[in-house]
Amino acid sequence: MEYLTRTLKNLQTHSTFKHYSRCKKLQLVQLSFADDLLLFSRGDIESIKALLECFQLFSKASGLVANVEKSSIYFGGVSNAEQLLIIRELGFAKGELPFKYLGVPLSTKRTTVFQYKPLVDKILERIQSWIARFLSYAGRIQLIKSVLFSVQIFWSQVFILPKKIVKVIESLCRKFLWIGSVEPSKKALIAWETLCLPKSACGLNLLDIQTWNKAAISKMLWNLCMKKDKKWIQWVHSYYIKGGSVWETQAKQASWIIRKILKANLTVAAAGYEEQDLIQMQQYSIKTMYLKLRGVYAKVHWRRLVCNNLGAPKWTFILYLAISRRLLTTDRLGKWGMIEDQKCPLYDDANETTDHLFFGCSYSTDVWKSLLIWQGISRSLMEWNEEIDWAVTNARGRAAGSILCRMILACGVYCIWAERNLRVFQTKTRPARDVIRQVIQDVYCKAYMKSSLHKKLSQLDFYPH
Repeated sequence: MEYLTRTLKNLQTHSTFKHYSRCKKLQLVQLSFADDLLLFSRGDIESIKALLECFQLFSKASGLVANVEKSSIYFGGVSNAEQLLIIRELGFAKGELPFKYLGVPLSTKRTTVFQYKPLVDKILERIQSWIARFLSYAGRIQLIKSVLFSVQIFWSQVFILPKKIVKVIESLCRKFLWIGSVEPSKKALIAWETLCLPKSACGLNLLDIQTWNKAAISKMLWNLCMKKDKKWIQWVHSYYIKGGSVWETQAKQASWIIRKILKANLTVAAAGYEEQDLIQMQQYSIKTMYLKLRGVYAKVHWRRLVCNNLGAPKWTFILYLAISRRLLTTDRLGKWGMIEDQKCPLYDDANETTDHLFFGCSYSTDVWKSLLIWQGISRSLMEWNEEIDWAVTNARGRAAGSILCRMILACGVYCIWAERNLRVFQTKTRPARDVIRQVIQDVYCKAYMKSSLHKKLSQLDFYPH
């Protein structure tokens, strides 16, 4: 390919060859990566013949020839008669924009929603796989964070995602999280905007796609200011910036994507940076800009019960929903007119609320009394809010007892909720002692994975009476 590059450079001295109007300043004739090649010239037969002559010379020297079936020619501003002459000369089929180059669709116009279908299809493929159907809430959160958003992050650094596509992606992820599929549903226990907040601010730290996309576009603006060795940046400077300030350039005749990149100065300003700050950056971090744009939020006092909990993710997720009062207890369902009987399914005749279910019901109080005895804690039980406040105050830090206390709280809430659902949906019951033993076994096995807790666990190697 180096020989081809040297041969094409000689076209500058060829009297019949003329550059494409937007490539003349940079003397740009070709872009190539491996065996994928783009060639540019003015749309006249003389320039095409000169270009073809160079390529045929390269083919004779290297033995590499163009695949006619995989090659196409694209026109812009060329008469139909001239197009027919060029097609006959080359023998290639006429192509239509947009087309894919290195897997990326290229177009002279603003990309349509349909062109992002491969991105949506990739996300749907992951969501609709048979493995994803059996994931818990916590498992779905992990899939959304690690797989689905990683696909989106790659695309956002190549494309500027339209707001409509962002909404489609968020809608798919939201439905998958709450119902495990992409079927139409209005069920959402917590608003998506809240889930995108930091964990310390009552969120789950999910990616805010729109804000991340803005941060990714701002990196392109930083590239325009700093990375002047790249070909596309040299091209933008040659035809639009023309030695002026990137910050003040208004390229009204440029393509939509160039205008979008230049308007990213508003995003950078919203993050508290000026042009000089951007120029002085030796490296640009999309994550740092994202965090700046997201801003600072007030922290909730119970954050460490969830964030610093070594329990299983499914325990901490149910604890998170319970503290946020978003579990579908019968009192909430009754307010929506979905059920009439709001009695607690565990034991008592009282209506089921978060407060009653976890610390007011006689069944749950039996569970917590035994778990307190197992930890060696001597105190009476309190109401839900008071119990959370007590845990915030007394289960803080890295001490083994505090770590285990946070784990027991999460596992206890999860197992009581699981017992409640077992009775509601399967009409099965278990005595409180079975739930107590399950909590102790699960916490013991999970905690034993951390060596610093072995000494404390050796003191808890028993079941309370």
